[in-house]
Amino acid sequence: MDLEARDLASAGAKPTPHFAPIVVNRAARPTGSRLRVVLLNVAGGHRLSEVVACLRCPPLRDADLILLCEADSRTLRSGRLDVASQLAAALEMSYAYVPEFGIKVGDGDIIAHLGNAILSRQPIDDVVAVAMPSVRALPLIPGFPSRFTRVGTPTGLYASARFGAQTITLGVAHLNSRCTPAERESQMASYMAAFPSSGRAIFGGDLNTTTTELKGLYSLAGVAARMIASPRRFRAPERFEPLFERMRERGLEFDGANVEYCPTFTFSGLIPRLMRPKLDWLAVRGVRPVAGTAAVIAPKRTIFSRRASDHDFVTVDIDL
Repeated sequence: MDLEARDLASAGAKPTPHFAPIVVNRAARPTGSRLRVVLLNVAGGHRLSEVVACLRCPPLRDADLILLCEADSRTLRSGRLDVASQLAAALEMSYAYVPEFGIKVGDGDIIAHLGNAILSRQPIDDVVAVAMPSVRALPLIPGFPSRFTRVGTPTGLYASARFGAQTITLGVAHLNSRCTPAERESQMASYMAAFPSSGRAIFGGDLNTTTTELKGLYSLAGVAARMIASPRRFRAPERFEPLFERMRERGLEFDGANVEYCPTFTFSGLIPRLMRPKLDWLAVRGVRPVAGTAAVIAPKRTIFSRRASDHDFVTVDIDL
């Protein structure tokens, strides 16, 4: 499938969402003194039953908030599942879903969507889709044919939910991997310009903090060289990715919500863990992560199971 956007925002124009959010609320559920937050790039959701099984086992069980990237709806790779809707139904959670892109065959109608979602144990209000600049990324294999096209623009999501006596802003975004750190900074700046500037907040996403440019086969050799020469940069990308500063300007902090130097992406099991990158991040404002609860969890039930995604779960508990 050609996953490159065909509808690119005009240079300098403010991007607008191509699709409206979908919101389904269910009855509120009891809230304890802690809020369990889980983030996952679900890689389309092709192994959704495994994801559900992981979320029903410790330490992910009883998640109050789940942030999803790459949650497909009716795509081939998802097995035609409506991933956010079906996961929310299985866990009896409310959800908000925003399609970023629609998939078309040739010039036909849109038959599927790719998007991001927020799942919550409490009803979701004030849902806003936030479009970000598109990046004209080259295919890794130039000229590779595809009968599929993609329309839309990168789109994040934020909303609010009430947990106990507190109303918290919830946000999720998925940044482009096949571009430069400066281009990811531009995407994050656009998202953060819309994100509420005050109040309690929890944000998460696949920020694709690769620290480098990934725009074609020519760039892979440079990445391989950096992995060998300086593998730690891929697990501690903060000083190479200016997008983190754009988040700090909105008061979002990372300390305590993430496991330091712990990778979250496994492209291949053949790549040593010390060389794998840390791409998935949680950030908070006005709330406090519970010490020692931040974790990175492989998306499989046992060491013998197949992974449900090439990304890991990222989780932390938040004190209410």
